[in-house]
Amino acid sequence: MPDYIRPPMTRGVDPQRMNWLWQLILQATDLDPADVRAALNASGVPVTDQRVASWQASDRDEQYFPLTIAELERNLRAVVAFRQARAGASEGA
Repeated sequence: MPDYIRPPMTRGVDPQRMNWLWQLILQATDLDPADVRAALNASGVPVTDQRVASWQASDRDEQYFPLTIAELERNLRAVVAFRQARAGASEGA
């Protein structure tokens, strides 16, 4: 097997506009936007369904709201913590 080769960078990455990566994560996983909202709310981040939907909207859509790399990381960490807490609660039951 040949050595691993990194793919070329085909796009510039703006850390203030990471919606495309968020959309790709949602498409590649079983992550439900409703679970993201629940996880964020459980971690003390007040977010609405409209805001979560805005992260999935096209940048040409009027509902679009840019998602930063910091928000993307916070969202994923909140989901991980939420799932771990849920798994811990079901193990303890």
